[in-house]
Amino acid sequence: MLAFDGGMDNDFWQQSRDFAAANDVKFTYFVSCVYYIADADRKTYIEPRNGPGKSSIGWGGKPADIAERLKQTALAKAEGHEIASHGCGHFDGGKYSAEMWTSEFTQFNTIMAEAWKRYGAGTEPVGWSDYFQNQSYGGFRAPFLSFNKDALWSSLTRLKFVYDTSAPSRAGDWPKKDGALWEFPLVGLRIAGSRASTLSMDYNFYVAQTQAVRGNPKNFQLYEDQMFNTYMAYFKASYYGNRAPLHIGHHFAQWNGGAYWKALQRFIKDVCNSKAYPDVKCTNYSELADFMNAHVAELDNYQKGNFASPPTAPTAAVQTESQPLSTVELHKTWAIDPVQSHTN
Repeated sequence: MLAFDGGMDNDFWQQSRDFAAANDVKFTYFVSCVYYIADADRKTYIEPRNGPGKSSIGWGGKPADIAERLKQTALAKAEGHEIASHGCGHFDGGKYSAEMWTSEFTQFNTIMAEAWKRYGAGTEPVGWSDYFQNQSYGGFRAPFLSFNKDALWSSLTRLKFVYDTSAPSRAGDWPKKDGALWEFPLVGLRIAGSRASTLSMDYNFYVAQTQAVRGNPKNFQLYEDQMFNTYMAYFKASYYGNRAPLHIGHHFAQWNGGAYWKALQRFIKDVCNSKAYPDVKCTNYSELADFMNAHVAELDNYQKGNFASPPTAPTAAVQTESQPLSTVELHKTWAIDPVQSHTN
């Protein structure tokens, strides 16, 4: 599962779409609805704790900027990518009540549904408003990966979400269902060639490697290689193990000279649609949800690896860096996703 959070940078929309088309992969874009509100119209959004016109990540810019973003978003959806929710204002939802979460989600739906009428250029794509207003998308990732589970789950269930990607887990875990919701988590990984640990998300590598400030350009290749090797270790541990789905989250930002986007592109080229790794499918979360719903009865066997045996791993294929973090390590690293992760 390959996903991006935010959705601000129009150039990156185009770049990521072009790359996906060239490599036959599908992404999930978890978009923030404030990027579909013009700066001058910011008070149309009411943040549940902070009131009207409040956003921790800015706004969508001028109407022309949003028109281009809408075009890119619609094209991505038409190409088979998933457009899902990252909420709106990107504030820490750890103290939200269920009612606050519901307000955030219903505003997301309305703002996204009406965005084309407000700012779009040309004819609104068929099904655009219905997709959001009727909540045809299925998933959510919480800003900061922070939430009160009882409150969030109550709201997500009430609104008939299918899955959530906000909680961390361990590499090698198959998705589990908690009530009506599938949990599709990012995972803790040991960074290749180091003792550092982080989540399977680019910003977390940025924090672990350079404390979320620009590193020495002489080390950009090192940062890229570390991420690539970590992802390959994560992949091989699953591919030659119980084949639990992989969860990788990135952003539109180009931290450390674009090292992380470059690493992700290398990873995709190596494992997606590769003759070296038959049976691999690089796709979006909605497709995983459909697969899991169709195979609920087999989940226990999948977790145990009780299925037709995958190929035997070559010597040293599974590196120690792919070992999951301990519970304490996960607690220390999983919530790193601050405001800077969505600025460009």
